[in-house]
Amino acid sequence: MPLVSAVGEGSRMTIDERSQSRTQLLRGFISNYRKTRRSQDFFFTDADRARMGATAIAAGLAGLGGIAVGLSGMAMDTTEEADLLEFDLDGKPVKAWVWSSVFKEGDEVEVVAERSGDRWQGYGIRRITDRIVALHPHCSRGRRAHYRAVFSLWAKVVVPVVVAFILCGLGYAYFRYGSDVNWRGVSTELVLAGIAGGGLYGLVAFRISSKMMGFVRLAEGIFQEFGWKDVKNIDLPAITKKSKQPGAPGALGVLYFRY
Repeated sequence: MPLVSAVGEGSRMTIDERSQSRTQLLRGFISNYRKTRRSQDFFFTDADRARMGATAIAAGLAGLGGIAVGLSGMAMDTTEEADLLEFDLDGKPVKAWVWSSVFKEGDEVEVVAERSGDRWQGYGIRRITDRIVALHPHCSRGRRAHYRAVFSLWAKVVVPVVVAFILCGLGYAYFRYGSDVNWRGVSTELVLAGIAGGGLYGLVAFRISSKMMGFVRLAEGIFQEFGWKDVKNIDLPAITKKSKQPGAPGALGVLYFRY
């Protein structure tokens, strides 16, 4: 099936949905293996950072300082480290970006790749012997699993913050005004402010979630090429962590997976 392609070395890695090409599942033994750890921005473009900077300014003017600081930090730098792999697979030259590689010379692997000029651009690599999987950065979940993960993260962040904000506001009102305070009015204002703040965080989460959909569709395409079922519900971090044994590397289930 067609997969989205990626911009290669020498520029920021992005998902380009306009470029569609046929992919294949290659299988063979790795030779002439080379791994280079590099910093790239796989996620945000310059335009994305500019928009987040504008949102941070608006949040600051609205008095939401914590949100403004967070967005400003995201707007400044979102580069991350990943492994650029180059190897031959039974005579076929392959290049692939993955979050973290534990492969080595001589490994028998399956590679989801598409032809790019005189070489193959890889998106997912699976080692046959132990089912270790390394994928293009940010490709680890199908869309339903992605939405569940985003909602769970939003709830874990927003609910405690809103509750703490309301309790602190009530405590401040009591210590400043004593028992004469209009508790109903103060509580209503605090709850509405908390809902507004949570809604703004929700908007940010939605924007980031939407930005991730290119990676999610790419992940689903990789899963299908591997022959996996129910790709929309596949959550590689969750699946890997359930079977992770004590003493296993910390990166397993975070930067590479087992399926």
